[in-house]
Amino acid sequence: MKPLCIVTPWFGKDLKGGAEQQAWQVATRLAAQGHAVEVLTTCCRSFLDNWTSNYYRPGVRQEQGVKVRRFRVNRRNEEAFARVNSLMLNLPSSALKPQVNPVNPEDSLIFASENINSAKLLNFLKRNKDQYHAFLFLPYLYGPVLNGLPIVADRAFLQPCLHDEVYAYLPEVTNIFHLARGLLFISEGEAQLATQLYGPGITHKSSVAGAGIEAGSSFDESLTHVGGFSVKQERFVLCLGRRDSGKNTDLLVKAFAHFKQENPASDLKLVLAGPGNRSYSGLALDLIDLGLVEEKEKELLLANCLALFQPSQNESYSRVIMEAWFYKRPVAAHRNCLATAIAVEKAQGGWLAETELEWSELFDKVDQIGEEQLTKYGIKGQAYAEENAAWDKIIQRYEIALNLTERAVTSPLQLKPKKLKEIHQLLPNLAYGDAISNHAIEIRNYLRQCGYRSEIFVRYLDQKVAHEATVFSPRYLDNQAGLIYHHSIGSELTEYAIAHSEPKCLVYHNITPAEFFLPYRPDVAKLLEDGRTELRQLAQHFPISVGDSTFNVEELLEVGFAESEVLPIIVNPKKWDTPPDAALMRQLQDGKTNLLFVGRIAPNKRQDDLIAAFAHYLTFDQEARLILLGGYGLTDPYYFHLINLIDKLNLANHVLLPGLVTEAQLLAYYRTAHVFWSMSEHEGFCVPLVEAMWFDTPILAYKSSAVPETLGSAGLIFNSKNDLVQVAALAKLLVKDKELKSEVIKAQRQRRNDFLTELGHGKLDNLILKMENVSV
Repeated sequence: MKPLCIVTPWFGKDLKGGAEQQAWQVATRLAAQGHAVEVLTTCCRSFLDNWTSNYYRPGVRQEQGVKVRRFRVNRRNEEAFARVNSLMLNLPSSALKPQVNPVNPEDSLIFASENINSAKLLNFLKRNKDQYHAFLFLPYLYGPVLNGLPIVADRAFLQPCLHDEVYAYLPEVTNIFHLARGLLFISEGEAQLATQLYGPGITHKSSVAGAGIEAGSSFDESLTHVGGFSVKQERFVLCLGRRDSGKNTDLLVKAFAHFKQENPASDLKLVLAGPGNRSYSGLALDLIDLGLVEEKEKELLLANCLALFQPSQNESYSRVIMEAWFYKRPVAAHRNCLATAIAVEKAQGGWLAETELEWSELFDKVDQIGEEQLTKYGIKGQAYAEENAAWDKIIQRYEIALNLTERAVTSPLQLKPKKLKEIHQLLPNLAYGDAISNHAIEIRNYLRQCGYRSEIFVRYLDQKVAHEATVFSPRYLDNQAGLIYHHSIGSELTEYAIAHSEPKCLVYHNITPAEFFLPYRPDVAKLLEDGRTELRQLAQHFPISVGDSTFNVEELLEVGFAESEVLPIIVNPKKWDTPPDAALMRQLQDGKTNLLFVGRIAPNKRQDDLIAAFAHYLTFDQEARLILLGGYGLTDPYYFHLINLIDKLNLANHVLLPGLVTEAQLLAYYRTAHVFWSMSEHEGFCVPLVEAMWFDTPILAYKSSAVPETLGSAGLIFNSKNDLVQVAALAKLLVKDKELKSEVIKAQRQRRNDFLTELGHGKLDNLILKMENVSV
């Protein structure tokens, strides 16, 4: 196998930065496992050195089994970079909005181009990219990564070491997250932060590889003091790491001072240990600032502290938390730091705090509870650390993520001899953004993956997706091929599906009851009624049938289909692995509440009920807008009904009907929605509900048709429309009540997994095997 190439701006065993330590450990440990590993880096010594200084000689050398190639750094406009960097660092957190450039395009370009860079390294990548199996870039915010990853994007893996900081909002950073073939995170919180910033489109290629530690390797049992501090004789809480306001050291010191004021008789001490440019000594009674300590001294402190407090909000991973857990010490972390808070919650290995008062109360808790209770927290943390911070397990995850090991074939269809060589699909139309069309494309791709020739034949083809299908002609459909026929109200293609003699399957996507359209479109109502009659006639021609929900399957069985199973529509977040519309993202993040519904403008969707309920919602929240996404005809009577209702209720400035939108615009609407609100009274599956789950948009929906089945135990469902004020109040709760919103989103994250590609493929396997076994 070709070598793995790691690209990082600085590389060396003695570098202290988290990303630098990660690069060294991953490179040397993969090499120790027998993998060929090569590092491309600069001649600059470290982050703290001048970024135009070439400390090392360029060229190749071996370092602990790793081939290291060093390249000279570029000259750079340090003044321009410093200006932009200072501008960004002084922006308030309120100015940082996902997918909105915090500075102008010229300044973000200066950040990327006047960063540490090496043209020689980039040229080497261009010339030699085919010589490597894969590329691992880390961390995310420096020139060799920002400018190097796009050169080899098809084989590039990004390990960002991401923080919620201004740099993460730059378009150049967004670009590499979407371009990368894979993303490797060192904590679950870091992965969650990335999804919040760059959207659910990255989830399909994301994995939490983790980061390991070497706790105990420098422990010296004979050591009893650090400086003049008698470690084994004192009761103390430890804070390890860089000592400055950016790491919330100031907050912790103030909280400890408050605790000591409230508890002057307590002998509990706070010990700070780590690098920093100032001393905190004297700022509180019993505060010990040891400064930078040696590794063996750090181990001594960890082994003897009552607890470790990690107040920083700006972490992608906390090595010191894992080290404390290895010593069975409980930890406290900042509630707003995803990387540390999620670890503490999952491990149940300590506590979370946010405000100065909460941290002060935690000092009191540690002071009061006994050693036995502290150890219980520590033991739970130790179990978590052994699973998530042990290098042998972590290196195995890297091997899998970077495709350094062989993977077994998972689908039985890829191993089983096939009677059918071709399986094609037939449906009335293929349209851009249409859920059924996307489902057909997913099925086609999987059939090809399993070794079948597979095409999509349609009667009408949207030019935006013209490359995905072929306009049907009878000569294209070989009678020796299997056929999957997608049926709603039928078309002239139905007779060809009936006449097809080889194994075939009907996929039913629901027919809307005619009564919804009678007041507005009697002609459409007649088509729907004829469609139901036709469905009954099709039962005798299709021994194999599926519906995309139990709701639809029950209808198939009622009209005479012998057997039918559920084949849920696959909702693959991969399709969103692209930036949303930037102008729309800026416009929709203006502080107003965005209430969203996605679905064609049609009577069964009951947008009129939603508009009426929204009028009541505005009495709770005047800064809100209702967005009704979906196609409509300008002469459609139901559309006119909605326009008249909007005028009657004086909502013209609060209701948007954008019509059909681009994928980038749809992304922006989903990304910025505060609630997905459905009043629809007939859904055969309702793909937008699942899509909303992927965007962590809490759902409020009327209990009708297949909606409860699709939602499962996720979302909020209401049973009656009799009191629209009460329904509007539920919407307000989902927007304003953080605890309720969190519970709903947690349930939705679980439910959305039931519609993932892998599970859908398992259902497809069963369907295709049935077709293979049909005797003709």
